[in-house]
Amino acid sequence: MLTLIENEWLKLAKKKSTWIMLGLLVLLTFALTYVVRIGSGDMKANDLFVSLSEMTSFLNLIVVIVAASSVAEEFTRGTIKFLLIRPYKRTQILAAKAINIILFASLGTVCLLLSSLAASNLFLRAESPLAATDFNGLPAIVVALVYAGTNLLLILFYAALTMFISAVIRSQSLAVGLGVGVLFGSSIINSLMLLALEKYPWLKWNPFNMMNIRGAIPTLLGNPQWSMDISTGLGYWEMAGSLLVYSCLIYLLTNWLFNKRDVALS
Repeated sequence: MLTLIENEWLKLAKKKSTWIMLGLLVLLTFALTYVVRIGSGDMKANDLFVSLSEMTSFLNLIVVIVAASSVAEEFTRGTIKFLLIRPYKRTQILAAKAINIILFASLGTVCLLLSSLAASNLFLRAESPLAATDFNGLPAIVVALVYAGTNLLLILFYAALTMFISAVIRSQSLAVGLGVGVLFGSSIINSLMLLALEKYPWLKWNPFNMMNIRGAIPTLLGNPQWSMDISTGLGYWEMAGSLLVYSCLIYLLTNWLFNKRDVALS
């Protein structure tokens, strides 16, 4: 199993696109921070750092692209047959790909955390990441880590859903396109769901409602006035648990489909 994980990581690391996307993440973080400086020169560094410079959406985008390519690429290139003739079960192959997506997401999160810290202190009024914040006096680094961990929960859900799409569709480009479409289209569906929540309260358990979890972080950390004006009907931990459950269910369904998939025509 460790050999499979290592091989998957090497395949990912050898792609130029992997490092280009991470480089763009860092570059755009610095660029956005500079734009903020132009618009608000007196802003403190930690005011932007705690939310990871609002760049988590771009991180989610590149993880979705990697997740969409992970399975569909094997069918597109015909390399899936070479994987299956090796002494590994399909469940192990899919698990190795999922683990590498999580590792890549973790690497991207670290890059974003460090670049956001550096950029905010370079362009805005410098502050120690250990300085107290409006979030119940918690250090800025703690708040930033909570945002990072929460976004990783969202990434798990996006990655599970995207892997499901890539396991169903043979075309790599189509899988990537649909994966990105799900990422951006979910915000539109989510907005419609919020309107429907007033009439149908049971809709609060739909997966799109869980994507509002970042808006519950200020309340969780003791700063309700920073909360988004969104009535999800659920608390932070209810949404966090639901995201994990949905991610696991989608992954199990993906694993079942992957095991049943006919590769004769690939």
